Amino acid sequence: MRVAIYSRYSSDLQDPRSIADQIGAAREYARRQRWTVIAEYQDAAISGASTKNRPGLSALMRDANDHKFDAVLTESVDRLSRDLEDIAGIHKRLSFAGVKIITLADGEVGKMHVGFKGMIASMFLDDLAQKTKRGQVGRVKSGKIPGGRCYGYDVVPSLEDRGQRTINAQEAAIVRRIFDEYLRGRTPLQIVAQLNVEGVPSPRGGVWNASTINGSRKRLNGILNNRLYAGKIVYNRQSFVKDPATGKRQARENPRDQWLEQDVPDLRIVSEDVFAATVAKRAELGGTRPEFVRRPKHLFSGLVFCGCCGASMIVYQKNYLGCSAAANRGTCSNRRNISTGEISSRVLEAVKTNLLTPERVRMAVETYRAERERLAKENARDRRSIERDLAAVERKIKALLTMVENGSDPRAAAVRMNELEAERRELELKLPSKDSDVVALHPRAAEQFAETVRSLETVLAAGAAYDVEAIGMIRELIQRIVAKPTPKGEPMKLEVFGNLAVLLEPSVNSVSTTMVAGAGFEPTTFRL
Repeated sequence: MRVAIYSRYSSDLQDPRSIADQIGAAREYARRQRWTVIAEYQDAAISGASTKNRPGLSALMRDANDHKFDAVLTESVDRLSRDLEDIAGIHKRLSFAGVKIITLADGEVGKMHVGFKGMIASMFLDDLAQKTKRGQVGRVKSGKIPGGRCYGYDVVPSLEDRGQRTINAQEAAIVRRIFDEYLRGRTPLQIVAQLNVEGVPSPRGGVWNASTINGSRKRLNGILNNRLYAGKIVYNRQSFVKDPATGKRQARENPRDQWLEQDVPDLRIVSEDVFAATVAKRAELGGTRPEFVRRPKHLFSGLVFCGCCGASMIVYQKNYLGCSAAANRGTCSNRRNISTGEISSRVLEAVKTNLLTPERVRMAVETYRAERERLAKENARDRRSIERDLAAVERKIKALLTMVENGSDPRAAAVRMNELEAERRELELKLPSKDSDVVALHPRAAEQFAETVRSLETVLAAGAAYDVEAIGMIRELIQRIVAKPTPKGEPMKLEVFGNLAVLLEPSVNSVSTTMVAGAGFEPTTFRL
C-alpha cells in the first residue's frame, strides 16, 4: 500500500525535533507493515485549531485528490486537526478520494474515531484556553505582564516567576521624549521623521511609523495610548476568535466592566499627569480625520509606487495618492501627490495608444503561437521518453513474476517488486496527459484576441463605468505604475509597465501554459 506521512507540531515553543520523531515513528510503522512511503508532509509551529494557513495539509489534500497515495499515516487524529468540524471534513474528503486515515495510536480511523477523538481534541483546546487565561489573570493581579515584550521594558528571565519586567533606560528616554514633544505641539509624523533621521531603532528594529505612536484609541495600542507607561496594567481589553472561513484571529473588544486593571508603580515611565494631559489633547483633536477613513479601492490600487524611494503610493487625502514612506515615516522627500482620477485617465489612454495597437496585437499572437508549438514538441518528446522508461519497468516486473511462477522464492522477490512498483508509479505521475499534447493555438485565436482588445477598448472609452471583469483584465494588463515628482506646476511623470500576454490566455480554450519571455511578451514600458 502507498502511504503518505503527515506530521505537525503546534508551537514554536515546542521542540522542532517533534517533527522528526513523528516521521521516524511513522516510517518504522510503515516498514513493519511493508507499505511504501510515497511522500511526507509537515506543518511546523502551526496550530491544529484550523486547517487554514497550513501548506503541508493543503498539499496533502491536493495530492490525495490526484490519487497519489492510498492512505495517510499520522501519529494521531489531532495531528490533522483539533477542530471537530475540520477533522470530520478532512475524513469526508479523503474518503471520497479513496484514501484512508491510519494513526499510530488507533490504526485505521473510522467515523466513530473521528467523532470521539475530534470532540476530545476540541474540548482540549477550550480547556487549554481557559487555563491559559486563568494563569494570565493571576500574573496580572501579582503585578506581572501576561504578554510579550513592550517597548521601554526588558524581560526578566525566570522559569519560576514569569512576567517580570524592568525599565530599559535607553528606550524609556525615547518614550518620555515622544510624550514631551507631542504635548509641545509636534505631530506624530514630525516626531517619527526626526527619530528616523537620527537613526533611532523602532520597537521592531526598523524605521518608525506614525502609527507606532498614534495606535488605536479604541484598542489602546500605540505608544500614546499605552497605560503601562503611566504604571497601570490593563488586561482583557479584547478577545480573539478565529474566523472559520479564513482561520485568522480577529480581535473583539470586551465590555469595560470585564477589563482588569492593576497598578505597577515600579514600571511607570511617565507621570500620571503627563499621560492624562496626552489623553486630553488627543480627545481635543477629535476622531479620525475624513481623509484617513477607508474608501473603496481605486482602479490601480496597490499598483502605484513612488519614483523616489519605491514605497507604495497610498490614499492619504481625499482621492489623492502620496508616498507612504513620506506620509507615515518621513523617510522620503517626495511630497507631491496625484489624484486617482488623473492616474486612471492618463494610464488608460496610454494603454490604448501604446499596448492595444494592431502591430502589438500581431506580434503578440505570432509569438504566442510559436511558443505554444515549441511547448507541444517538448511535451511530446518528454512523453515518449517516459513511455520508454515505463515499458522497461513493465518488462522487469513481468520477468520477476515469471521467475516466481517458475518456482523462485516469492519472499526474496517481494522487495524488488516493491521497488519496481514504486518506480512505475513515480513515472506514471510524471507522464504528461495526452490532452496536454494539444497546445497549438486555435485557428481563430488571433480573431478572438482582436475581439478581446476591441471589447477592452470599448470599456476604456466608457470612462469610469467599468465592469468587474474589465477591471480585472486592466489590472492584469498593468503590472506597475511609477510616479515621479516634477517641478511645481508640472504634472507628475508616470512610468507604466504592462504585459500583453495576459490577454492571450482566455483565447486558447482555457488551456494554461507557463510562458517564457520573448518578443511581444517582455513587459512593455512607456512613459507619460
